[in-house]
Amino acid sequence: MLEYVGELAALCTSFCWTGGSILFAYSGRRIGSYNVNKIRIPIAALFLIIILFIRYGNLFPTGADSNALFYLSLSGIIGLSIGDTFSFRSLVILGPRKGALLGSLAPIITALFAFIWLGEKLSLLAMAGILITLAGISWVTTETKDEKLDHREGSKALGVLMGIGGAAGQAIGFVFAKQGLGSSFDPMSGNLIRMLAATAAIWIVAIYRRETVSTIKSMRDTKAVQALMGAAFLGPTIGVWMSLVAVQHTKAGIAAAIMATYPVIIIPATMIVHKERPTWRSVVGAIVAVGGVVMLFWD
Repeated sequence: MLEYVGELAALCTSFCWTGGSILFAYSGRRIGSYNVNKIRIPIAALFLIIILFIRYGNLFPTGADSNALFYLSLSGIIGLSIGDTFSFRSLVILGPRKGALLGSLAPIITALFAFIWLGEKLSLLAMAGILITLAGISWVTTETKDEKLDHREGSKALGVLMGIGGAAGQAIGFVFAKQGLGSSFDPMSGNLIRMLAATAAIWIVAIYRRETVSTIKSMRDTKAVQALMGAAFLGPTIGVWMSLVAVQHTKAGIAAAIMATYPVIIIPATMIVHKERPTWRSVVGAIVAVGGVVMLFWD
């Protein structure tokens, strides 16, 4: 099983992101997607500091050289501060299902950028697995089905642009994170460095735009904050930690493709939450996506 650590970590990430996406979309509709991102990153950083102290007795990462600090910080700013802000706005405008579909572009962008930046090459089997996985995800998420939209945050066209921008930010962030981690740096410590850099970036902008008071006032919505804390633990704390384990132990494109299966996992999750019955299309799409993931494990 150790040879599949990266792939299994990526699969764990997709489950964490499923729960996080549902909770983030709920919080975003109550207090706004930009407020969600400003609040959830510091919460995740606090969770990571506590976990790091329990594990190692240190409040902050140690042993990171200048290369690791630079690329992990850059990864946090691009992937978490910029990319996730775009993604959350897309989720709020388009809904979790359609927003997740645009997020599934990330593996293709990741594989392309990893090839350009890191020289990572994928085998024909891996490329076929990525395409089959994305085909299954697309089949599920493009199903005609009513989904609550929130046009207060922008038009459908803006939601699409935000989704593409979010996928690109996530992809570039993954590749820079892989370079920063190398083969031996602790992924949890790397995750905390990313979170701290993202927190600094997003709050510098918030202070400049004089949004501090309005953000703090938004936290009076206790239901949104409770959902946000759960989402912050599942997504940027555990989920992103597992994503860094994945990208450290397997090729960036493969890790991103497996993580992108979370739109398929969202289907049964929303069935449980909203008591919806699965359609034949969602079942077939899920089977196709799982088949693509199996090919990635075999590669």
